[in-house]
Amino acid sequence: MNQTEVKILVTGSIVIGAIVWLTFFGINSFDVLSLDSLKYINLGISVAGLFWLSYFKWAWKWSYVRKVLYRPNLNGTWLGEFESDWTNNQGQVNPPKRFVLVIRQHWFTMSVRAFTNIQKTESYVETLMLDDMKGTKLLAYLFSEKRSGSGEHGTRQGAAELDLVETEINKLLEGHFWTQAGTRGYIKVKQASNSEHMESFEQAESKWSDGNCWESLRSSNC
Repeated sequence: MNQTEVKILVTGSIVIGAIVWLTFFGINSFDVLSLDSLKYINLGISVAGLFWLSYFKWAWKWSYVRKVLYRPNLNGTWLGEFESDWTNNQGQVNPPKRFVLVIRQHWFTMSVRAFTNIQKTESYVETLMLDDMKGTKLLAYLFSEKRSGSGEHGTRQGAAELDLVETEINKLLEGHFWTQAGTRGYIKVKQASNSEHMESFEQAESKWSDGNCWESLRSSNC
């Protein structure tokens, strides 16, 4: 949590505790310096704790609540394309390919998996950078990549930085990635579901067989 979020957390806790205490003070009219007063202070602290517990576990995902401590909800499956400057033995660059991004997100933690028809990646370091002054919404992560075909290279690492673009219609993540092999490329995906987490490229392609549901690098399909 950054300093602003800590201030909101502390201020919110004080406000909730004060509301609870004042409510019971208005009902019971107890002496300010009494055991009853201390009891309701403790009750206010407990209520504030329960509020934040429920907020960090569930409520932060609700659009009308998460503005308290803002986190964009990136949960679910994202569909789109990627292209890379990798070349084959003939020196040819592959055309854009379909790309599946799967994000499992809690308020404090996140994991990112990605699939293509020949490889999969899993993140091992993730961060969500939000800057209201700059208007920045950026998902950055380090990943480990594996290829599924026999004879392909083994595990290698890389990094990705994806900008979040939110509109009234959909959410997009797009940006660059790099690998330790010296290749780089561009990713563009659209959130297809905010609750379903696909386990493979084939599963996602089977569920969303309509090509219009896959965000294109060349144009916006839907």
